[in-house]
Amino acid sequence: MSRFAIGFLFVVALVLPATTPRTQTQDVSYLNLVLAIDASASVNDQEFELQRTGTAIALRDRDVQTAIMHAPGGINVAVVQWASIRRQAVAVEWTHLREKADIDALSGIIAVMPRILGGGNTMIHGGVEFAGEMLKRAPIPAIRQVIDVSGNGHADNVPLLEKARDRLVAEGVVVNGLAIEEDPLNITHHFRQHLIGGPGAFVVTAWNFPDYARAMRLKFLREIRTPIAGNDCPADNCTQFSASEPIGGYL
Repeated sequence: MSRFAIGFLFVVALVLPATTPRTQTQDVSYLNLVLAIDASASVNDQEFELQRTGTAIALRDRDVQTAIMHAPGGINVAVVQWASIRRQAVAVEWTHLREKADIDALSGIIAVMPRILGGGNTMIHGGVEFAGEMLKRAPIPAIRQVIDVSGNGHADNVPLLEKARDRLVAEGVVVNGLAIEEDPLNITHHFRQHLIGGPGAFVVTAWNFPDYARAMRLKFLREIRTPIAGNDCPADNCTQFSASEPIGGYL
């Protein structure tokens, strides 16, 4: 081997160890997403089960998985449960999703996720603030920071909710909603007026708890694909999707 070749290999051996860790620390994902699930008193165990399994089913949907795998750098997902002002909990820690196996594994974890909280008021602002702190703990930075709040009731403290939302939006976080309509309370309108915020923020409506999986699928697709510019459109039908739209990948 020539002296030039030996010298070149020596330089490469010195450079590679120095550059590899730096490249790893520069990894950036497309999306950091916190799913904030309602575990307050208005949600019984059967309804919580429908939220849990609905999320798992939506993650197994073919279109959702394709969207995740096509996202540059993948996405990171964490799940929290919320109820009263001091009752929030991490249910699933940050998980990086890039390949089908990653998504299927997370779906399996969420499908058996225990209910950590039970009872309590509908202090949505507490869940939003807790999710915001969760974003700060994300192990991988992301181009987009999103909190998705699901719930079936009006916030018990609207001014505090709006304050929490506005602070997070000012920090570059988008807050979306999944409104579960059980009673004629128009949760969708309440979420649109007081919860969501940030570029492209929107509300998806589940017409009841059994409809949760369909709504979660649509929410995932809209959040993971290129977001729509501007805030949620004012017309009510922007968040009312066809209940007959198929959902694939059932557990």
